[in-house]
Order: sequence, then C-alpha cells, then structure tokens
Amino acid sequence: MVPTDSEQQAIIAWIEAETVILDAAITRADLEIELLREYRTRLTADVVTGKLDVREAVQRLPADTPVPLPPDDLHEDEISDEAIDEAEA
Repeated sequence: MVPTDSEQQAIIAWIEAETVILDAAITRADLEIELLREYRTRLTADVVTGKLDVREAVQRLPADTPVPLPPDDLHEDEISDEAIDEAEA
C-alpha cells in the first residue's frame, strides 16, 4: 500500500525536520576536517621550507616512534607541491 501524496509530503517534512541537527553536525565536521587538512599542509610547508625548526622536537621523540604515512587520499608528491606552493605565497 502506497501512502497518499499528502502523507508522503508529511513524511518528507518530518524526516527533513528530524535531520536538521544531523545535517548541521555533518557540515560542521566537514569544515573542521578541511581546516585540519589546511593546517597540516601549512605545517608541512613550514617544515619543508625551514620556517619551522623541528630538530629539537625530533630529538625528544622515543627511538621506537613510528613515522606516520600520508593518508591514502593524498599522494606524497601532492603534499610536497602544496607545501612548497603555499610557502612561496
């Protein structure tokens, strides 16, 4: 049995009202992720160009600290190119 057009519209309105908070949370999380990616790129650029000296911090790391790999969605050459381009700006 298929709901009438007015029932379908009521269901759609209810779903939209109930998911407003979720949509806002998803939008906010997406923005935060983008800002964190920009921050990571900026930090990488600063380290690559020597604007940020990390030698002291590296010396304080335990010897068995694993080196993090770039995420699958970024290639190493993209990180370097972005870092250099942004640093030169």
